[in-house]
Amino acid sequence: MLFLGIVQIALPYSLVFWGEEYISSGLSAVLFATLPFFVAIFAHLLKSEKLTRSKIAGILVAFAGLISIFWKDVTASQTLVSQYSTFGSLAVVGSAASGALGNVVAKRHAENIDPASNVLIQHLVAAVTLMALGSVTESVVSLKFNPEEIVAVLYLGVVGSALGFIGLYWLLKRTAATNASMVAFVNPIVALFLGWLILQEVPDLNVGFGATLILAGIYLTLKPADRLI
Repeated sequence: MLFLGIVQIALPYSLVFWGEEYISSGLSAVLFATLPFFVAIFAHLLKSEKLTRSKIAGILVAFAGLISIFWKDVTASQTLVSQYSTFGSLAVVGSAASGALGNVVAKRHAENIDPASNVLIQHLVAAVTLMALGSVTESVVSLKFNPEEIVAVLYLGVVGSALGFIGLYWLLKRTAATNASMVAFVNPIVALFLGWLILQEVPDLNVGFGATLILAGIYLTLKPADRLI
């Protein structure tokens, strides 16, 4: 749990939030979606899961769908050099790789641990680690929160992190790590649906095409290897 607290929470969160300061949200979403690739590779190298052609094809198809959805963001005007910072991009990819390693290790060694207890210890380890790092790199004077920011932080902490990771570990007990990692491709579809439902945002054709590819890729990844369709 101590190891997972670092590689599953502290390192990925710090890298992705730092990296997103220098690249666009669309590019960040695409780069972080490399997580299933890393999960498949680590699971194969650690001999936890066999890397099949169907899984490779499914991940590639789903990744192509994600690129289709965020194509405009990825190819947006480069008037701001920092938007396409190499270091920012590498940080987000590093975040995905670290989280992927955590998924594989959790699947292999933490299946018998209660998900809530596992997440609690991991978050405590990550909190101590990040507070220590923040005390060195950040200025306490600059920490000023308004009510909206406090609500946002609480929501991300409870719903986005605690409940999200409990759900992940519940899922890891019931399916392969590669299958569970496909959630990284589902998130953009859910976000687009909520944007349409709440903000009345109208998706264009490339979004529908991308969502279709993602669903097809997830099916290819999850389907039994001996099943053709």
